[in-house]
Amino acid sequence: MALSMLEKELVAVGISVAVGCRPCTTYHVGEARRAGATDEAIEKAVASAVCVRTSATEGMRCHALGLEPGASSCGCNVPEALAELVAIGASLGVNCTANINKHLAAAHSIGVPQEHLDEVFALVQKIRLRAISHGEAGFVGEGAAPTACGTPVPASSGCC
Repeated sequence: MALSMLEKELVAVGISVAVGCRPCTTYHVGEARRAGATDEAIEKAVASAVCVRTSATEGMRCHALGLEPGASSCGCNVPEALAELVAIGASLGVNCTANINKHLAAAHSIGVPQEHLDEVFALVQKIRLRAISHGEAGFVGEGAAPTACGTPVPASSGCC
């Protein structure tokens, strides 16, 4: 059985936050709300993504400076299928192998179906590509002027 639209959009919110794409985040928060997400569910997805992203950044800092790694992964320890799917999506979005391994193992241990993992993998690919296109939009093309981080992108640009 496939992920529900609500589940898929909450995972997409987490991926969008983790990859740092404001237009994708705005789009998927709106879609999650339309699918019935509560503020609490959206906050939980965002918190998980931020946890993963922070952990990945710290891991890379230690690696680049030749330091002993601190905590090997994020502190997200919620043994729920949806929470693990959000964390897997965020981990894949930021290429954090420690968190990918941690959250895949947790998902397998609680019986998350491979079909759901495959849906998350596909979402990550779509959102990462779309995020790249949003980021490049202000720098590519004849006469394009660079845009600052946080510059609004027209709603019509959407995501996925």
